[in-house]
Amino acid sequence: LSGKGKRANNKSAAAKLHDACADFMKVIGEGSLATVKTIVEGAHVLVTSSKGDIRGEVVHVDDDYACVDYLDKRDHTIDVLFDCIAYQAQETLEEDDVWSDGTKIYIARKNNTFDLLKRIPINRVRTDPSWLQEKIAENRTDDLACFLNVEMFKSTVSDFIEKDWKPHCVSLINRTSDIVLGAVSDSLQKSCEFERFPALHELIKKQSTHAARALLLGAEKQMQSHLEMEKFPYTQDNTLFENISSARHRCLKRELEVSLRLDQEGAVFDTAAMQSIIDGVFERNQKKSVEEHMAEDMEIVLESYGKVATKRVIDRTPMICWEVFRSVLPSIQETLWNITDKQLEETMQDSEEFAQRYKDVTVELEQMNKAL
Repeated sequence: LSGKGKRANNKSAAAKLHDACADFMKVIGEGSLATVKTIVEGAHVLVTSSKGDIRGEVVHVDDDYACVDYLDKRDHTIDVLFDCIAYQAQETLEEDDVWSDGTKIYIARKNNTFDLLKRIPINRVRTDPSWLQEKIAENRTDDLACFLNVEMFKSTVSDFIEKDWKPHCVSLINRTSDIVLGAVSDSLQKSCEFERFPALHELIKKQSTHAARALLLGAEKQMQSHLEMEKFPYTQDNTLFENISSARHRCLKRELEVSLRLDQEGAVFDTAAMQSIIDGVFERNQKKSVEEHMAEDMEIVLESYGKVATKRVIDRTPMICWEVFRSVLPSIQETLWNITDKQLEETMQDSEEFAQRYKDVTVELEQMNKAL
């Protein structure tokens, strides 16, 4: 089981479980709760500009920049999202196809035209939290609509757990079951190669498999219990509160930086112009609805809590599986020690075929002795 013995051509059970846990860590780490604010192709995003946020859809993303297509026709201009628009192509293009010539990114349009997408710094692109506005509206309570709804937050986390975590946790338990039961079966087959007492072989196999299955059933219950606990968000990890504090005014700060062109060398404004720009940024922020502000706050808390909670489940379910793995041999030994003398007596009986063969050999041996 452990893989500490003589190396075989096939992977040991321990190596297989290590692989299963590594796969589990990868899929959980890529889940929605861990990637609430991750920029990926196809995501709806907000692009920070000197005129406010521009909504769009990511069509290409790299380490330090993203290319975003418009969602509102009014944003199909040479400004925030595009460097050039309405190029005429010589060859036939498939609408909405995105391609690169090695340095520039293009997107195809109708009538064989295409646009040159702007490479937008990744820190000016953030996920659009409007999906949370819909959730807030659907889960409205009688509380004053200016506070973050804790029940709605719990409901959102619970949905993520059911849809993202639970299937993968169940899958890991099932893979562990296959690995453990397979290892037990192989081990019994190798250690019980003699043909005598088939009933005893069957008893040992039955008791060993039962012991392993009992551990696996307990593991499944532990996993289910852990996920149910996770549906009630809680942590004492101060990282959560540090992340929330750090992110709370990040968008406003970035809009100020873009509007004041702090990322451009040589940009100089007089006091009156700076005051006008700052006032414009804050006015746009104040015009946002209560629901928009609540959705932004909810997204920040989800992102921060998701990082903390994801670390727990990435460790917890594999730890449960490894506990089964380490306990299966002692559990089987204890089960076999509990086999009674009566059970042994009943199972240590020769089959009729073996008894007849033994009788025939005995008679033959007696005849040989007489002949001598």
